[in-house]
Amino acid sequence: MISRPGSEKLRHRLRLLLLLPILFLAAILAWRFFPGGGAVEEAVPVYHDLTLSEAQEVQVEIIPGDCCAVALLRGGMTPGDAARLVADVKPAYDLARIRSGQTMTLFFENGLLRNLVYSVDRDRFLSVERGAGGGFRGRVADVPYEVRQETVRIRIENSLYDATLASGEMMELFEPLSRMFEYDVDFNRDIQPGDTVSAVLEKKYLDGKLAAYGDILAAEMVNNGKSIQVVRYPAPGGGAGYYHPDGRSTKRMFLRCPLPFVHVTSRYGMRRHPVLGYSRRHNGTDFAAPYGTPVRATAAGVVTARGRDNGRGNYVTIRHANGFASHYYHLQRFAAGLRAGQRVEQGQVIATVGSTGLSTGPHLHYGLVQNGRTINPLRLQSPSTAPLPKAMLPDFQKYCDQILAPIARPAAFPARPSLPLRPGDGVPLPPRRSFDPR
Repeated sequence: MISRPGSEKLRHRLRLLLLLPILFLAAILAWRFFPGGGAVEEAVPVYHDLTLSEAQEVQVEIIPGDCCAVALLRGGMTPGDAARLVADVKPAYDLARIRSGQTMTLFFENGLLRNLVYSVDRDRFLSVERGAGGGFRGRVADVPYEVRQETVRIRIENSLYDATLASGEMMELFEPLSRMFEYDVDFNRDIQPGDTVSAVLEKKYLDGKLAAYGDILAAEMVNNGKSIQVVRYPAPGGGAGYYHPDGRSTKRMFLRCPLPFVHVTSRYGMRRHPVLGYSRRHNGTDFAAPYGTPVRATAAGVVTARGRDNGRGNYVTIRHANGFASHYYHLQRFAAGLRAGQRVEQGQVIATVGSTGLSTGPHLHYGLVQNGRTINPLRLQSPSTAPLPKAMLPDFQKYCDQILAPIARPAAFPARPSLPLRPGDGVPLPPRRSFDPR
């Protein structure tokens, strides 16, 4: 077949028409990215210091099963930016440790993330910002609270929990306040209407609003007319402990109860068994509590048994010093990793309340044995441990007079007005400024 000269010229012109746009585009790219024939330079974005009203703020809640990159994508970041942020920030904080229920706050400018804030815990936050080159820098900083020393007064009519709720204080105060007296007061049996609790403590404010509590420096409970005073003070071995004004530690060998403030349903001694139907000796105390209530070891020791049988259900036995052993029956489940031979500390959660074995409902059977003989847990007079050395007592008692003064004086309930701490009072005051993490 012989090609015609005219058709060859036409095909040649078509090829040139197709190549010209490509060559033109290549020339533009060469001029844009290789202006001086040197290395490729990355375009540097400019980030302005916007006010809060100008920034686009996005709140991202961490849901169960979330990884950080997925949460960032849900907040509006691109996959590449999200991956880069997680990698860049890891030296400061590993975002693989984010927890469900927490919130990340993202700040965007022109569609690009500029800042991120994540609350690590009540006192620290992670602040991330984008650098000029497009990478990210992270740092963990303290929340700039304003700390004030205040006096709180609570009158009890039913329980300390209800009284704390009715006082207008945050319920966060309930647990540390109750733990100060858990060795001296049985909250299941000893509380009387009209009992009072007063405390000198640190309150943490953010932008003028109460955000958290600090240390409880001193507290007094008047229980059935008897005053029990407790003061926080540096311990001889480091850290801090809680002591009575005579130098005795509040800590005792055994906790009064392995559960927090529950109802005693069956005491030590003879009783009619609710399942077997006949009378037999009850070698322990039964505490009614909801399924899943944490069960604490009442003293430090070694787990000697962890198992299940038809009568006790799921059970744990712990050996303690001075010939003591404690028993915990009818448990729902054991703490993760709990095994025979493991050492546990006082107050450590070992299991949760259940209704396994011979049981008519969720409760804990708690028993104590000393040298092979069962004893009544509610009547045990547990010895105090680690008192302050005598050489420390003069300074300690002077401090007690000072720190207990606000609650030792007669005062009406509720609490007195706030008393801001002065510099040098032992608690540093952060700068008085609004909390803007950017």
